[in-house]
Amino acid sequence: MNEKETIALVHLNAKLRPEDQGELEDAFLEVAQELNINAEIIGGGSLVDDNGESVESVIEIALAECNDGNIDYLTDHIIAFFEATLAPKGSSLFVFDQVGKADAAGKDDAHQGDLADIQSNPPQADENLISEVEKVGRQIPFGHQEGLALYLNGRDLPMKTYKKYNIKHVFDKCNSLLKGIGMVNSYWEGNSETALYMYGNSYEQMVKRIEPFVSTYPLCAKSRMVKIA
Repeated sequence: MNEKETIALVHLNAKLRPEDQGELEDAFLEVAQELNINAEIIGGGSLVDDNGESVESVIEIALAECNDGNIDYLTDHIIAFFEATLAPKGSSLFVFDQVGKADAAGKDDAHQGDLADIQSNPPQADENLISEVEKVGRQIPFGHQEGLALYLNGRDLPMKTYKKYNIKHVFDKCNSLLKGIGMVNSYWEGNSETALYMYGNSYEQMVKRIEPFVSTYPLCAKSRMVKIA
């Protein structure tokens, strides 16, 4: 990390596997390079619940060569990238300064403690760190997409149904049905359920598109749909 830079902490109200978040981060870095933005992913991860299901995705970005004149330009481009890729309602960008060692002695001790704690412990599973970021950072809300989670019952259907029908077909079919209004962005495999996470223009529109298939495909019996953004 440079002697002094700005930290941008992206909180996506999205349920993502680490692999899917990694692909999103790689795409961001490619766009940043094309725009000559000196950016580096330095942390992040998924906040998860007691069942291990993702609650929120966090991406910590270090922005070098920042000053008061260009920080809004940089944050605008960060938000624009996510608005064009994945930006569920309820997402936020937190921006705060990373102070270099040479400047630390003259800063407020409590403020420095907050920054150090966040940087040394990326918010992978501790929701309390979100409030710490709010204390020291500027919050910029963003996001326009709504989310739908389709939870497939993984234990109460006949065994022959699980053997005969493929969840990949459900994934691919939902993606196809949502063309033009959304897509399946990720999934989660729990002990008793498998969830497909879809984000798009409207929860109601997505339900309308996939419901005829879900209501008739045997593997989707006893499934449930939940609004997640």
